[in-house]
Amino acid sequence: MRIEIRKWLTMAVAALAMFGYSAAAFAASGAFEKSFAVDGDAVVDVSNLKGSVVVRGGDVDKVTIRARITVDKRYARTDPLKAGKLIGEIKRSPPIDAAGNQVTVGELEKHSHRRYASISYEILVPREASVSVHSVSGDVRVSGINGEVNATSDTGDVTVADSGSASSTRSSS
Repeated sequence: MRIEIRKWLTMAVAALAMFGYSAAAFAASGAFEKSFAVDGDAVVDVSNLKGSVVVRGGDVDKVTIRARITVDKRYARTDPLKAGKLIGEIKRSPPIDAAGNQVTVGELEKHSHRRYASISYEILVPREASVSVHSVSGDVRVSGINGEVNATSDTGDVTVADSGSASSTRSSS
């Protein structure tokens, strides 16, 4: 019986390797989604250390944040269990706060999270919202916002389209 289990496990690992999968590949990313009810004059502030940020205005009465967490491949290969734990910690306690009409997406707080993980965001907001987005390392795209827009990136491209109100953009690289 024990030999049969070993054969089966060996065949399963070989099949996964043949298709390019590894334990690290499964543990290297995760996702979460959060929504917050707001009125049209919402204020959304995003500060992201690593990862792209896309903000779109729409005919909605809430802020919906979809996030994709990616863990450094070397870290995930070295210790896939720790990489999976890191993703789980971020999903359970994402750097997001909401109070009334203010939604804040902040940077990761724990050193290990900041060092080994990046988060890319897709955020849907009411068209009349005011939006401020900053990414240290990642592209920033904002579109369809009639409220005030401030979009910056230290090392990424910044694009603002279909913005009806005052907007400022800056990219340092």
